[in-house]
Amino acid sequence: MARESSNFAQDTSTEEPEEQPVYVIDVKAFEASGRSFPYALYSRLCWRGHCQVCEGQDRKPPVNLGSSTEYLKVISTECSREPDFLLPGTPITEAVFRLLLANGNKPMTLQELQSGLTAAWASVIYLKNLSDEVLRRMLDQQNEYFIVRGTRKK
Repeated sequence: MARESSNFAQDTSTEEPEEQPVYVIDVKAFEASGRSFPYALYSRLCWRGHCQVCEGQDRKPPVNLGSSTEYLKVISTECSREPDFLLPGTPITEAVFRLLLANGNKPMTLQELQSGLTAAWASVIYLKNLSDEVLRRMLDQQNEYFIVRGTRKK
């Protein structure tokens, strides 16, 4: 009796699994809209961050804003560690914007964003819906933060 072949074909394809989309702030689009990216960063600095960037200026806002790179560094090293950097009442898109800033605007996957939000909001009794579907839908549409799908450099 001849042996029948299995109905289940083995997957012998060499295709790599589809990469998860990553998200990043499109700084060029932000600036092209007439908004100042350095000011957006400056306005999100914590007290210690303001002290660092305003040295020698009597702690007043600078007349000429510094570089985005400087502000990103201060946000990621100082401000992101402050308990009020990402409060539970923060709207999700603003929270994602802050997470990307804290990460130096390096691309982040949905899972990385979810993990960051969940960690920041761990003490909340009623956690916001942070499912893949909800986050993807929010971030894939045009938003005031210019968060877009990006690519990860290998």
